[in-house]
Amino acid sequence: MRRLHPRSPYEKLGGYVHLPRLIDKARLHRKGLLDGYNYKTVGFDKHLLSFLKIDGDAFEDAVHRLDKDDAVLKWVEDNAVKHSPEEVEHWNQVMISRHPDTAAKKARFTHFLKQAGGAGRKDIRTYFDLIEFDEGRMK
Repeated sequence: MRRLHPRSPYEKLGGYVHLPRLIDKARLHRKGLLDGYNYKTVGFDKHLLSFLKIDGDAFEDAVHRLDKDDAVLKWVEDNAVKHSPEEVEHWNQVMISRHPDTAAKKARFTHFLKQAGGAGRKDIRTYFDLIEFDEGRMK
């Protein structure tokens, strides 16, 4: 069986990168199909939930109660800390440009890139790029 992938971290909902992906991860988790993905307490999920000041369990519950992305977005808008469009765009750019910035993180990044079949690739520099490559959206 082919691994199910959440949407691209680049995809936006309500102006936020990664939000559609987090919604997908909550839905996959509920069905027992998350298949090894980090979820809620680490990585970009944690960064987004922290930026929004939303509890991960409350977010997950909302996703399970609400069928459509627009309904989840409304819940987020009603429950999250309010940010200006400029703050959201700044946060987006920080997330999109995140890259390994220590020797240990670079070694781990290189290891995961090699596992994904991209050994030696110089065009994959950010974590978003690594996700895209690993999930087959970047050739």
